[in-house]
Amino acid sequence: MNNIRGSVAVVTGAASGIGLGIAHGLAAEGANLLVTDIDGDGLALAAAELRTHGTQVEAATLDVRDPAAFEIVGDRCVERFGALNIAVNNAGIVNGGLAWELSLDDWHKVIDINLWGVIHGVHAFVPRILASGAEGHVVNVASMAAVDAISRLAPYTVAKHGVLGLSDVLRADLASVDALVGVSVVFPGRIKTGMNPIGTVEPATVAANVIDAIKRQRPYVFTDDHSTAEVRSRLEAILSARGDVIDAS
Repeated sequence: MNNIRGSVAVVTGAASGIGLGIAHGLAAEGANLLVTDIDGDGLALAAAELRTHGTQVEAATLDVRDPAAFEIVGDRCVERFGALNIAVNNAGIVNGGLAWELSLDDWHKVIDINLWGVIHGVHAFVPRILASGAEGHVVNVASMAAVDAISRLAPYTVAKHGVLGLSDVLRADLASVDALVGVSVVFPGRIKTGMNPIGTVEPATVAANVIDAIKRQRPYVFTDDHSTAEVRSRLEAILSARGDVIDAS
């Protein structure tokens, strides 16, 4: 997408943290926004902040576990702005514990929000982006947990691996129908947010990389060099395991 100014973007989980940072980046580029979050009060404050960029901003409370609510948000976006061009599926939570000790409710909550929330976004927003007939982009926010195995974060890691897989397949599917829609998956590292107050990277850095990814069609977006060695070691171990294949024929 060469021109973000005047486009229409929807951002989930936009009341704070990475979502709010990306929304600020898009607003600064001149995009009109529909921002969503389950935190209605925080969302209202965020929308007021975003309007200081001089762009049009609508806000809608959204529980990303609810697919019907996504359809309502998609319809509202098109009715208000006439189109949808950019979708940022960002909303997420995290919990921790040993994989076999976490309750099934813990598993369901994280996967329902972090993975199904992105699936719902793709299902609701991509057809509307395609219907615009213009260039578009989908940004799915994963985590370094999508490319690394992080102890005591099993549900989160499973969900974020799913976001990576979904993003890669979505990109291939869109290319197969010659759609003018790019897909980027983001791997935030040590980002300073409410979920990670000791982080060292500001959400504005994530936003700057996301904006560049939209403009340059970057499929994979890293924010810092957190866990680079661990990721490389894991991928090398996966590839080298092919040498251990036993031919039983």
